[in-house]
Amino acid sequence: MGPDVASALHEKYAEERDKRLRPEGFDQYVDLRQDAPGLAADPWIDYDALASQEPALKNGDDVKFLITGAGHISLLFAGRLVEAGFDPKDICLVDTAGGWGGTWYWNRFPGLTCDVEGYIYLPFLEETGYMPKQKYSSGEEIREHCERVANHFNLRGLFSTTVLSQVWDESTRRWVVKMQQNRGPDRAKLDLEVTAQFIYTGSGLFTCPKAPRVPGFEDFRRNRHVFHPSRWDYNYTGGAPGDPTLVKLKDKVVGIVGTGATSIQIVPEVAKWAKHLYVFQRTPSYCSPRPQAPTDPETWSSEVASKKGWQKARRHNFDKYTSNDPEETDLINDGWTQHRSFAGLVGGPKVITPANYEEYAKELFNLDIERAERVRALVDHQVQDAATAAKLKAWYPGWCKRPTFHSSYLPTFNRANVTLVDTQGKGLERFTERGVVVEGVEHELDVMILSTGYGLATGNEAAPGFRNGISIIGRGGRRIEDKWGADDFGTFHGVLTHGFPNMIIPGLSGAVGSANLTSTYDMIAQHAANMLKTATERAASDPGSLVVEASKAAEDAYTAEVQKRAIRLAIFGQCTPGYFNHEGAAAKKSMEEKMLDAKRALWGDGIFSWQKMVEEYDARGDLEGVEVSWS
Repeated sequence: MGPDVASALHEKYAEERDKRLRPEGFDQYVDLRQDAPGLAADPWIDYDALASQEPALKNGDDVKFLITGAGHISLLFAGRLVEAGFDPKDICLVDTAGGWGGTWYWNRFPGLTCDVEGYIYLPFLEETGYMPKQKYSSGEEIREHCERVANHFNLRGLFSTTVLSQVWDESTRRWVVKMQQNRGPDRAKLDLEVTAQFIYTGSGLFTCPKAPRVPGFEDFRRNRHVFHPSRWDYNYTGGAPGDPTLVKLKDKVVGIVGTGATSIQIVPEVAKWAKHLYVFQRTPSYCSPRPQAPTDPETWSSEVASKKGWQKARRHNFDKYTSNDPEETDLINDGWTQHRSFAGLVGGPKVITPANYEEYAKELFNLDIERAERVRALVDHQVQDAATAAKLKAWYPGWCKRPTFHSSYLPTFNRANVTLVDTQGKGLERFTERGVVVEGVEHELDVMILSTGYGLATGNEAAPGFRNGISIIGRGGRRIEDKWGADDFGTFHGVLTHGFPNMIIPGLSGAVGSANLTSTYDMIAQHAANMLKTATERAASDPGSLVVEASKAAEDAYTAEVQKRAIRLAIFGQCTPGYFNHEGAAAKKSMEEKMLDAKRALWGDGIFSWQKMVEEYDARGDLEGVEVSWS
């Protein structure tokens, strides 16, 4: 690709980015749990069944491992603890949801399928012996598998329960944990206080449903229907989880706001049933086909699950491609493994320094051009109306936003009952009692689906548990968010942080990223379990008093290495706003704020560099940099 073409693309990308820049950053959204709690209520829970059961923990109990969350992050940690020799009776997972699954508990919208191959996304396939039904697993299958994993490891869960606070008690060498269980609208809430030797904050990324902060929302809500996909209202639409026959929409005018990974799955399903569907778009997504296929048992046994360690090896192969370090054979062979420029987000083997940054940025941009042009050409091929096709083309580098994969989304815009409303990057102007206004035009609706994702956080608000309202107070009364916002911030391998003894964190600061988060969280879980096993063996005389904590010196040294590698973050300066770059707010930060962000970044040399480092560390077994004590 010639320099003139690359220059023109840079200009086009900058033009599209500037349309989306807004001064509010994450403040342009509201948290539905706080601002519209009725829209965040649990539609799936059976409170009568919950009330009839004895809680997994009772007031005054002491537990070795208290894990916040019951999705993949937490199941992986709990399962690896059991494999490391810890008793499952000493482990309890706590979640506000009514059951296992995390984001897969909440999300049950029509068409829901994971865009990462199920053979590498579903945890513990080798351990449970389960064969996924198809290449890309449905939400129903993933949730069922979470339950299978919990049963396999004999894990217990405390559900419909909010962790309120976790406070370190130096005298007892325990965390004092206050919780509250919601037992239904007609029953009193159950207050619980327990102690835990170790805590783990695995509450996840996609648990806080958000909506745009748009004037008139309450007026619309009083007169029309509205819901978030993570609380899909089948009573209104018809159908059921796993049954997308949305018969009650036949006489309804439906709006859906958002065109990300959730919306591209919902739009084709709603379009089959709605009288009319308006799709409100702020920024289009890159959308490539998803080559779905049923799992053939013979191929599964001979080519996929053919030898011990197959799932780790297959994940390794996937991450090699998305880290721009491809192997000879592409085992997955889909849109993800063709998206090698995603290394701009997750990192890769190339060591980036101030001296070679410009060369790196140019190489990554040129690597992305062929893929981006191919996906834009697909829009022209699949969408008949030229004006609509032009609006559906994404104009930003491929590492700026999560790409999407679906074989029916783009052709859906050829239907007479589907209208794309492009907001020119501005979003919705305002709600009215009857509908929504975009560029002065009111679109009357019967129902609005808020496919606007989940609230994430930056700065000190990105501290473990903070987004979910958990007050975590460590040694000396220090709050976790204060450390996350201070110059002395640091982690050790993204797993431990000084001043918060016996607290394990899931590595969003200082560990690694992947397009397949199961791969990331499994590496972190195995590393944490190995450290705890080694520490427990040292304290064999009194494991109940064991305290594990990163030394300040080790934390500082490790975090300096994270910061040094964070020069990669500069690549996001050319990105259209999104949650990867804090809705564009990152570019406006002071140098001091950018330096602190660099400390809180992912390990810049990619997933395999981090994996090699921690596996060698675990093999040594000396726990260098970790302070271990017991009575």
